Amino acid sequence: MNSQLNKSEKKRRIKTIDALSDYDMEISSVALSENSVPIELKGGKKYFKTQVNYRPQDHEPLFHFPMLFNQDGSPWYEGNQFILSVASDYSFEYDTTKIARKASALLDYKIWCEENDVDMFNYSARRPKNRPSYRYFSYLLDEGKSAGNLNTRTKLVYDFTCYFSSKYQIDKNRIDQVTDVQKSYSSKTGETYQKKLKKRSQTKARNNSRSSVDNSLVLDDGEYLKPLDEDQQKLMFKHIKSSSFNVDERLIFQFAVDTGARKQSILTLRLKHLEHFKPENLKKDGTYEINAGQGCLMDSKNSKNITIKVPSYLAESLKIYANSKAAKKRRKLFVQKYGNIFTDPDEMYVFLGKRGDCRYMAKSDPRFSSTRTPPSGGSIKTIVNRLFKVLENDNDNENEGNHIPSDFTFHWLRATFAYNLYLHLLPLVDAKKMTYSDQIAFIQDALGHDNPSTTENYLKLFTSENVLEEMQETWEERLFQQSAFDLV
Repeated sequence: MNSQLNKSEKKRRIKTIDALSDYDMEISSVALSENSVPIELKGGKKYFKTQVNYRPQDHEPLFHFPMLFNQDGSPWYEGNQFILSVASDYSFEYDTTKIARKASALLDYKIWCEENDVDMFNYSARRPKNRPSYRYFSYLLDEGKSAGNLNTRTKLVYDFTCYFSSKYQIDKNRIDQVTDVQKSYSSKTGETYQKKLKKRSQTKARNNSRSSVDNSLVLDDGEYLKPLDEDQQKLMFKHIKSSSFNVDERLIFQFAVDTGARKQSILTLRLKHLEHFKPENLKKDGTYEINAGQGCLMDSKNSKNITIKVPSYLAESLKIYANSKAAKKRRKLFVQKYGNIFTDPDEMYVFLGKRGDCRYMAKSDPRFSSTRTPPSGGSIKTIVNRLFKVLENDNDNENEGNHIPSDFTFHWLRATFAYNLYLHLLPLVDAKKMTYSDQIAFIQDALGHDNPSTTENYLKLFTSENVLEEMQETWEERLFQQSAFDLV
């Protein structure tokens, strides 16, 4: 089936329920227990609802829940049952986008089984290559799926089949070969520890060869980043500070360069955080510390708990912006659109769009679970695209080497922060006032890396830069005292 027909077929066979409630109830024509609740129908008929899994009575429904259907239009029992089990599992942080992706990928597998006359629950074949999961794995390899995409899909098929292994009497060892492996990790203090993991055979090794082809890139938590050098930073700052960009857009970029924070943290900054920016909370290094991650108002990647150090000069700029007419107008628009959804008004976002919408919806936002596609920072891409357009029209940019690479992304500013911090610490290392290990630990803590090896990848990249000595004087004594934005 070609891609266009496949999309059409999937659209027909996957529907969304706005709010799925009573998903912990069993429907029956007779009372199953004394707790069964009768529901009267027209004509005197009735049916009963019986709670089969304990949940607090005030639990929220599953918003925008995907329902899967067979070719004949009837509900696909196994698919829906499995997706429901995933969505209602306490270990799964319900996210409408995540659950939609799982449902879509599972339907892809079902459609493939139908097209290839494969019984997805028949694992009687003697040779593994003839069993459903192995055949699908081979198909995905032939399709050239990326390692991340392929591994996610085969893991879903494995979990799905295991879920029904008892019902269809399937030996789990025939679904995939799973072995125990030990993986070594290093703590922030340098201590090494091992963690026991499960490794499946139906996986594809991730290809990290990009960094060997382009040694100016660094791999950070699965993403390739590249720091901007001094000239590139000056060029970016020059235009971001121009009339082509609003104050809040400049502050978003400045926040990234001066803290190394990711967009999900920056864009979920709240007014409550600004209240923390008081003299009594100022650290000796001239920064304020705010927390992000699980249980915090500010989001982080994978809800990991991290501490972000905000320089005092940036904190003051943020407070000035938050009290501006433009910022107040946007907050007013937000309330007009969505009402007073926050129990504490100071939980309001600092960075809102011109129309009063949040640029990135935090997981703690009351609307998050009921929003089908929560904003996830797409407006940042728009700002970056505008930056490139402004650069194209820059007639003063005559220096041939003075340009921003065409593959630049906002996330590069995280690597740029690390680069600036490295240059700031280098004189201390050279003067033997700080050890190499201390330098790694300092940068590791600033970036929130779990493993020192990730931070070491940064340092390997930085020490290979030819412009290192030229840039050194520029950055000495600047960090946390003056913004990189003040270079121009």
